[in-house]
Amino acid sequence: MLSEARIIGKILILVLLAALIGGCFGRSTKIQAPTAISYPTAEWVLVVGEPVEIPAPATEGDAPEHWSVEPALPLGLTLDTGTGIISGIPLEECPASFFTITATNFGGDASVSLEIRVHPQAPCNLVYSQDEVLGLIAFTEFPVLLPSLECGPSNDYTVDPALPEGVLLDPFTGIISGIPVVSQTLTLHQVTAANVTGSASFSILIEILPAGPCDLEYVDDDEVVPPFTPMSPILPGVGCGEPDLWEIDPPLPDGLEFNAATGVISGTPEVETDRIVYTITALNDHGSDQVEIALRISPVFNYQLEQISGEYDPDSGEGGAEVRVILTEGGDNVSFPTQILMISLALGHDTERLDLASVEPGQDLTDLNGGNGPEFFAPFETPTGFTLGVVFSFSAEAGGISADQPREVAVVNYETNPDVFAGDEDGDSMDLEWGNSSAGTPGVPAVGNTVVLDGVTGILPVTENVRIDLIPN
Repeated sequence: MLSEARIIGKILILVLLAALIGGCFGRSTKIQAPTAISYPTAEWVLVVGEPVEIPAPATEGDAPEHWSVEPALPLGLTLDTGTGIISGIPLEECPASFFTITATNFGGDASVSLEIRVHPQAPCNLVYSQDEVLGLIAFTEFPVLLPSLECGPSNDYTVDPALPEGVLLDPFTGIISGIPVVSQTLTLHQVTAANVTGSASFSILIEILPAGPCDLEYVDDDEVVPPFTPMSPILPGVGCGEPDLWEIDPPLPDGLEFNAATGVISGTPEVETDRIVYTITALNDHGSDQVEIALRISPVFNYQLEQISGEYDPDSGEGGAEVRVILTEGGDNVSFPTQILMISLALGHDTERLDLASVEPGQDLTDLNGGNGPEFFAPFETPTGFTLGVVFSFSAEAGGISADQPREVAVVNYETNPDVFAGDEDGDSMDLEWGNSSAGTPGVPAVGNTVVLDGVTGILPVTENVRIDLIPN
């Protein structure tokens, strides 16, 4: 009986073991690999120093038994291999990077991509070595101001309002330096250091006082102008400082004005004078500077035009006109008769109706320099007319010419445009205009109307436009 009981017990044990073993193998074939693994948010933007927890992604199928990540997460972050949770405190910046998160169980594995970027902390506690710069004189070196910044870095510094001209803010380092070239009343400037996460600001109070004027000059510092004709303003230049007041000594002649606020000389002279030297002073509370200019008021020289001929064939439209250029000196000029070394002139015409044919020396120039004519005679055709430079003599000792009597200095020949004048039985007239309206065009010389006495002193002649007639023959 005992033997039978033992046998039955062993059989039961074997049956139970078989059931257990069979049950285990049966379950292994039924485990499903994780599927449809996904994050609700697939892109994460983190900030250095700020704690973060990224939940495990949702999965379908049987629960994962292990989680892994490839490549390694940014420094400071860890993946819990049992739960799939990513957590920690980022310790350094990281550009946008993709990480593969894998969930695994006995049934297999599944992966999902997660994008993580780590931004720097926002800048904080921006401080400069000084919070005010007061009473600095323009054109003296501005103190170098160095920034101190905590928390996150910045290479994006800005300032509002703009610093005084000449003082610069380095946008990458935040250093402020330079030499102010203008004055400025008390102004509060806010400097901001920024990065992608945020910004910090610091205020600096700046006052720049005007420097005393320096390097005072007038480009036109030795002028001869005719009376009773509006003169071109004579303008000053200042190298530094901002004058509050301008003074001139002695006073200008009647008709001329000296602007005490700007230093500009202008007006219409009403009297003649010899050459007078004037002392001009520019002042402000911090200094002054002086310069001398010379001015003579005298009737000087005239350019005139005389038409010699002007006709055309109405059938062919061919023809032309000849014009004399006359130079005359005013008889009551202080230095009359004055020796003239050179002249320049510019004359325009209607280029649609007339073509420039030639510009030749006038008859009063043929006897110069022993019958050789002027030392230099150079016409230049422009898009609107022509310019002419004439040197009567290269040496003041050689004399040049005088214009105490009208002097023919050039003869200009024009040809008609046949397309315009063919069939015109009525005739035409048009203006010749003094001046070089195409000056400044590439290749065109900036030549105007000038009479040069001694190689240095240039005088603007009085000119008057003239109308020429073209008559059918």
